[in-house]
Amino acid sequence: MFKGILPPRRVPSSEFIIVNPLPDNGKENLPSPPLHPPASSPNAKAKSAKAASQDKSKRKKGDFSHPISPLTSSTTDREFDRLLDDLQIPSTLRPKLAGMESSVKAAMLKSSHVLTSPPTAPEPARGLRRVQSGSSLNLESPRTPRTGTANTPAETLGGVQSAQHSRGVSVDLVPRRPKSRSGGLATPDLGTGKSGTQRVAALSPVQIVSVLTAKSSLELDVDVVKKLRLLLRNEAASWSQDFLKAGGYSALLTRLNELLEVEWREEQHDDQLLHELLRCLKALSTSEIGCFALRSSCPTPFVQLVSLLYSDKKPGDVATRKLIVDLLLILFELFPPSSLPSIGSVPPRREVWETTPRHTIALPHPHQTLYSFLRALLLTPAPRAAEAPEVPLSPHEFIDALHRPRIYKAYLQELSDICRDYFWIFCHPNNTIWVLADVDEARVEKPRAPGGMTGGVEFEAMSYLMTHFRLLNAFAKAAQDLNMSKEHEFSAHHLHTDLFLSGIERIILIARKASATYYPTLHLEISRYVTLAGQAQYELPWTVSRLIGPPPPALARITNVTTTVHAQPPARTAPMLPSPRRAEALKID
Repeated sequence: MFKGILPPRRVPSSEFIIVNPLPDNGKENLPSPPLHPPASSPNAKAKSAKAASQDKSKRKKGDFSHPISPLTSSTTDREFDRLLDDLQIPSTLRPKLAGMESSVKAAMLKSSHVLTSPPTAPEPARGLRRVQSGSSLNLESPRTPRTGTANTPAETLGGVQSAQHSRGVSVDLVPRRPKSRSGGLATPDLGTGKSGTQRVAALSPVQIVSVLTAKSSLELDVDVVKKLRLLLRNEAASWSQDFLKAGGYSALLTRLNELLEVEWREEQHDDQLLHELLRCLKALSTSEIGCFALRSSCPTPFVQLVSLLYSDKKPGDVATRKLIVDLLLILFELFPPSSLPSIGSVPPRREVWETTPRHTIALPHPHQTLYSFLRALLLTPAPRAAEAPEVPLSPHEFIDALHRPRIYKAYLQELSDICRDYFWIFCHPNNTIWVLADVDEARVEKPRAPGGMTGGVEFEAMSYLMTHFRLLNAFAKAAQDLNMSKEHEFSAHHLHTDLFLSGIERIILIARKASATYYPTLHLEISRYVTLAGQAQYELPWTVSRLIGPPPPALARITNVTTTVHAQPPARTAPMLPSPRRAEALKID
């Protein structure tokens, strides 16, 4: 029954030829060389060609007999530092990259050599580009030759100048840009399909800027902005520099401002475009020239984004709102305290593409400290709601006299809305507020493999809430670094007083009920905030202080775990009973 499945029996052939002679290793079964070499047959030629093709395929797959000698550790570190200089990695990010293993650095160096190698000009495929040249065909060209050596933009669109042949009738692979009705050059057609993606990949920084400036935000293709974000993150810093020289940052701000002024944004296009524009702004922070561009017009995009977060037109997608908070956190990298100049010094104005020394970084006027700048951003007035009356209501005098200002109410309302919209997450009332000294922070913040609870809306909401607490902690740390007295307006004690008056106590009591197993970073940020409030000598309410307790054993420090596990309490001995007295008989006289 298996005759039709199994291969037929191979017939032994007498034409067996050793293609490669065996080495003389002295073994007894080594065949002796023939006296007369046999004549080459077609079968032998076919077998040798097959063996050569197999050897070639093995070489392509990387099956080398001689391994590549790895770089030494010092050489790898030196080359890696040079790579960071070439990519213009910010100084705030370099300590994290420098702490990686040597194997990871070597892999990044190997990939950087592939990315930075100059691309060779591909040979034009036959049949796709047909050139009728008099020099190549020894025929007189029907067109009159043009004088001069300048090339048209259509010839240099792909980055390769066609100077190998003289000018003639040709069919270009990249279509030329047709003229519009107004007389100027029309923008290239960037479709959303596969061919459109290939066209976007071939665009230069100048052409992408022309697309951003030619189309409004309602007509701009989302795929173009997606590709721009990838180029800003992955390309060399020279690409970002050319993009900024051509006015790319101004074009991004213009498109962003148009989206923010739209009365009702469309969810399928406008919200997605807003999300990608925010990601482009975040991608600029990965290079020094991009950080300078973000500082050049500060606080232009940040004030508008905070106002959007406080308004009724805020994005419904939690991931987009998280990007706004991430951009606020980037301000701590744009204006590090060690790089700020002394009070009163005004640096000279420079262009976007010029590099600036680190001591010339200045905050926007009139702010002199980073804390005051962030405080002004968070205290941005909330836009008037659609249902609010045109004339604001004024309270009575006795109510106004008893009212205590809640200046951070607009900001904390966003955190309160998250607790309200995702109420089913906070279902662990026995959770405590961790003591920060007992928490193993490295174990809590280590990367985790994606699981069942890392892709839903609950995980996005808790990640967004955690980002808010991280911003609050950085904000409180900046106030603590000022070292002001309690009565000062910019003191850390005054900050925590305003936050608790604005309602952060209720948010802490609700947020600590989230699962400590799935959202440990949220509990860590809450613990950090409570610790910063205690360091500012702020007296915590009893409702908060009574919930402070140790972290779970899996996230506690090893020293604390060992002491609680191995340190056994002293053995309890039985109580010492008094010895009974001997009862004597009563004597009655």
